[in-house]
Amino acid sequence: MALIPVHMPKFGMTMTHGIITQWHKQEGERIEQGQPLLAVETEKVNVDVEAPSSGTIVEISFEVDAEVEVGAVVAYIEE
Repeated sequence: MALIPVHMPKFGMTMTHGIITQWHKQEGERIEQGQPLLAVETEKVNVDVEAPSSGTIVEISFEVDAEVEVGAVVAYIEE
């Protein structure tokens, strides 16, 4: 089984970090590609980050309210 990393996306040219405001799914839960996985707040927008792949969430790397740099791995999904 492949582990798929979920990265903090960059939503704008000046974005350097985002704040995780909510996890829609938890470790051990199944998620389908395109379903909302977490909510992120930036200086300009609040947006849901979708799962890049279907599978089981095997690791969540940050808690709610964590400030996370763009590109950091926030979770892993096992296909």
